[in-house]
Amino acid sequence: MTAHRPARVVLVGFMGAGKTTVGPLVAQRLGWTFLDLDDDIEAAAGRTVPEIFSTDGEAAFRAAERAAAERAGRRERLVLATGGGAFTVPETRRVLQQGALTVWLRCALDALLARIPADGSRPLAANRATIGPLLVGREPSYALADLTVDTTHTAPPDVARIIAEAATRGRREGGGTAEG
Repeated sequence: MTAHRPARVVLVGFMGAGKTTVGPLVAQRLGWTFLDLDDDIEAAAGRTVPEIFSTDGEAAFRAAERAAAERAGRRERLVLATGGGAFTVPETRRVLQQGALTVWLRCALDALLARIPADGSRPLAANRATIGPLLVGREPSYALADLTVDTTHTAPPDVARIIAEAATRGRREGGGTAEG
C-alpha cells in the first residue's frame, strides 16, 4: 500500500456537518486554496442553488454540480467543500475522488437538525421530516470516502487538524476513521 500526498482534499457529508466551516481551516493549515462547490456552481450559473433547484430541477443542478467538480478536479492544492448530495452521484463521486483525499464529515442527526436552518436556504431541507431518511440514504455513499471524521462533538479547528495531518501524511487507499 503506497501513500502519496493528494492534489486536493474533498470534504463530503450531509448539510450541516461542517464542510464550509472546516474547509477554510484545513486550507489555512495546508497553505492551500479553499473552494465551496456550491459557490462555484452559483458563479457559473449566475443564480443561487435554490433558484437552480426551483427553476430547473434537481437533475439540472446535479449536471451543473458535476461540471463544477470537473473544473475543481483540474486544480491542485485545493480544499473543496461539496454539497451534501454530490458524493452520492456515482459519476460526480468518481470525478471528486481522482487524485484527492476524500473526507466524510459524519455528524449525528440531532446535531444536524440543530445546525440546518429551517429558512428554505437549503432546498432539500425545507421539509424537516425528510432529513433523517435522506441522511440514511446518503450514508452508504459517504462511507466510500478515504477518511471519516465525526463532527458531532468535535470543534472545527480539531477536525481541521485531523484532516490536514491526514493530507500531509498522504492518502492511504482503503479509508479509515478518525474520531474527534
